[in-house]
Amino acid sequence: MKFSTKAAVLLTTIFASTAHAGIINSYDIDFSALPLTAHQQNSGSYSTWDFNGSVLNLKEDAWFTLNVNDAFGIASLDIDNASTNIELSFDFRVKANSAGSYSEIAGIWLADFSGGEQNYDAGRTFNLDGTQNFGLDDIAYTNGESWQTFTIKLDDYMAGIITDIVFINDCDASVGCSDMNVRFRNASISEVSEPTAMSLILLGMGFMGWRARRQK
Repeated sequence: MKFSTKAAVLLTTIFASTAHAGIINSYDIDFSALPLTAHQQNSGSYSTWDFNGSVLNLKEDAWFTLNVNDAFGIASLDIDNASTNIELSFDFRVKANSAGSYSEIAGIWLADFSGGEQNYDAGRTFNLDGTQNFGLDDIAYTNGESWQTFTIKLDDYMAGIITDIVFINDCDASVGCSDMNVRFRNASISEVSEPTAMSLILLGMGFMGWRARRQK
């Protein structure tokens, strides 16, 4: 039986939406409502409030962890899942209360603690505004002391699973640390679908049908 141009176009209309990436699951991080625990490297403090979104403020040598099971009821996020991409989105800001303030590592760590808590993992840590040569630093905070939005496709940087999200304002020095604040706002992590082979085939069939109709 011949597959008509009309049928190709109809099928493409029905299924074309599946050829485009879409959100499967999105987990919003409400810092004031979700449990944050001190990482073993932590000696600082944090506070939360709402201002155009849920805000987390880290002060001094602060490392605080959000466990995805406790927060979202899932054991882990699988970066290696071929049908999805994991995307992390958040607003970021550093705020110095005095001249000369700084952070050594100001950023976020997508951790795998399935084998127990680690001290650090540079290959999974985005150092957005730190003075130390540590972590992934090709994504940088460039907005002075104003909010800057980041959306990071984690599949481009790492593999494996994520069990914990660690928010970091690392500073071990005796001066300069207590006056630096690192802030996160509107944070979320999402599983974004990839186009399936069938949806791409249907899309191609629709395109061939469109070309055939134009040639008549």
